[in-house]
Amino acid sequence: MKIDEIINLLGTVPPSQNVAHTEGIRNEIAKVYHEMYAPGLASFFESGWYHFTENGSPSFPQTQRLVDLMASFLKALEAVKVNDQTQMAYSGILETRLVWELARAAYDPLAAASAISTTTLPHDGDAKETQNRVRVVEALLCGDYLSVNPLCPPMQDPDSYRTRQFDFWYSLAEFVRTREDPTGPSAAKSREEMLSRMRYLLDGRENRDVLYSIAVVRELAPHFDSPYGNAAPQHADESDPKNRLSVASKFIYDESQVTGGTTNVVRRLCDIAYRAFVNPGVNIARRP
Repeated sequence: MKIDEIINLLGTVPPSQNVAHTEGIRNEIAKVYHEMYAPGLASFFESGWYHFTENGSPSFPQTQRLVDLMASFLKALEAVKVNDQTQMAYSGILETRLVWELARAAYDPLAAASAISTTTLPHDGDAKETQNRVRVVEALLCGDYLSVNPLCPPMQDPDSYRTRQFDFWYSLAEFVRTREDPTGPSAAKSREEMLSRMRYLLDGRENRDVLYSIAVVRELAPHFDSPYGNAAPQHADESDPKNRLSVASKFIYDESQVTGGTTNVVRRLCDIAYRAFVNPGVNIARRP
């Protein structure tokens, strides 16, 4: 299932409300975006591209779809009453859709202008690298494969943490790269090597923990019957594949909760991942 289809599984929402896009509304949209979403997106994709500015001031893309979605979400929030579970559920679905649409704002053709250097790492916020990281995450969540690895390979950099950052993302893209026989032992071995590489490069970052866990669940879920998610033993032996699957699944679930992920972006993307690969598991590729 595509991500839009997974979000549709969350439930129906009322039609978007027509909100006049006054200067005041646009300013409020930019303010909320930079307070609530830009930091989370920048942290998740490890890219400053999401800190939009215009003439040195914080701004918001003028894409009509994004402006409409953000305005509708803010309008819906105004109507939410503390104990109204239905309205809270509606606003949650809207926010999940909003987070994903904001993430893939990097697909805007204007964002694709830069080319990847073969000798140096791209600068922070490089449009092409950001766009391709979103492509990799989308392929990961959809259970898809990419024909080629679109990301910049790790290179020596004065900042070793940047080298490790690019190494992690390149390894994640290798994990979702098409193999000749995706279900064969050679392809499985290659993916396992990438998982080991990613684990070595987590560096205590929440986004990498999340992406690594999603990759683990995507790889192992086809081999086990559910449920395997919410009951991971406290001291599980992760050399056992089912324990490893349980630990990763529970982590994704916990991160999707209000008390879990540190940003709305992490929580909403983990909610999508949980539905894709745990419950109901719509993107699990069942294998013989």
